[in-house]
Amino acid sequence: MIEIFMPKAGMDMKEGTLVRWLKEVGDPVEFDEPIMEIETDKITMEAESPGTGILLSKIVEEGSVVPVLSVLGYIGEKGEEVPKDDELKVLNFDAAPASDVKADGVRMESSFNVMQTDDYIPATPYAKKVAMEKQINLSEIQKSENGIVHAKDVLASSLAKRIAKKENINLLAVEGSGHNGKIMKEDIEKHMAAEISRENDRNPFRTVVSKKPLKGMRKIVGKRMFESYSQVPTVMQSMKVDMTNLIEFRKKLNENLEEKVSLNDFILKAVAIAVKELPHIRTMWIENELVTFEEANIGFAVAVEDGLYVPVIKNADKLSLGEISRQAKTLAEKARNGTIRPDEYSGGTFSVSNMGMYDVYTFNPIINQPESGILGITGVEDVLKLVDGNVVVRKEAVLCMSYDHRVMDGVGSAKLKQRVKELIENPINILV
Repeated sequence: MIEIFMPKAGMDMKEGTLVRWLKEVGDPVEFDEPIMEIETDKITMEAESPGTGILLSKIVEEGSVVPVLSVLGYIGEKGEEVPKDDELKVLNFDAAPASDVKADGVRMESSFNVMQTDDYIPATPYAKKVAMEKQINLSEIQKSENGIVHAKDVLASSLAKRIAKKENINLLAVEGSGHNGKIMKEDIEKHMAAEISRENDRNPFRTVVSKKPLKGMRKIVGKRMFESYSQVPTVMQSMKVDMTNLIEFRKKLNENLEEKVSLNDFILKAVAIAVKELPHIRTMWIENELVTFEEANIGFAVAVEDGLYVPVIKNADKLSLGEISRQAKTLAEKARNGTIRPDEYSGGTFSVSNMGMYDVYTFNPIINQPESGILGITGVEDVLKLVDGNVVVRKEAVLCMSYDHRVMDGVGSAKLKQRVKELIENPINILV
């Protein structure tokens, strides 16, 4: 029998969220086949099966937050018996009251005398506790898909559970009107309406339309951005760059290319060249030491529905423009699909954030820790310039760089932008 664990996707990962199972109990699974979707403190990703066989049991329900290497289920031969003891080890950490949780976030397990039949009924300890308090016979409860009774099964009807999961509502905060206090669909709707009503009472001059807890990637992005902005002495510095030659050069180059390259591909390559030439840009403040890295690994921001990913192109200075273009497209697609792997968004030494497609003309990008800086690129704007006594129209953008003042000063930041500006205004040098 093969145990399915919560994978440890990175040295700093302590726990993960089981977002959803991709297989049902009884389904055949192959080694390395995606079996579940998990969420770490950085990303949502698919996790592969550790072996080949039949999915015998899912002992952790979707939405549970569990420590890494916790047993989530079992794979084995058809009819093979699943260990019953392990079915009680991992619970939905979001479902229990604070009194049942230790300081380290691990739930305490207790023994309860619960009303049930003589037959063994697989149930989590917290489900048993709720059943005991409500004097409910566990044999009357419809089990979850994994064949185990969870607390939410005791508390709510199937429809109410689905609505609560979608709206991220804690069932413990809802008063049930059904048999034995069972939470019904109407109770969930009443609870949501009451929450909005209370919010409107507190804000009489504005009307709340909806209210949802901060969760998932948006919660992770918010946490990381706050940490970066509050922990790093950040300074922002801007420099104008003439994009006219690059735009014309790219247009001519793409006339003969089957796979077109974007302006962003040129920018990534230019930044990679500059980062490789300037060691102070590849230097980071790590545990009160200045650590300089060899590689010019360039991260680039990719916006998705609920947040932001920063895929990394490794050794971008050594790649051709075409290779950078292909990698950027592939990584961006993976990020948007949520299939990007941890090794594809880690190891960066500098990052780029391009807001040009949104007509943004100035902004302060937030540093992707522990990197020492990030270069923002704005939209292109037509401006009038005086060249050799003649007024001409040029296409101009702004390089906006945020940098860690512990690692470099204003001159260090200016040198990076000057080199990138030089390459952009003389695009042939990007290809040499």
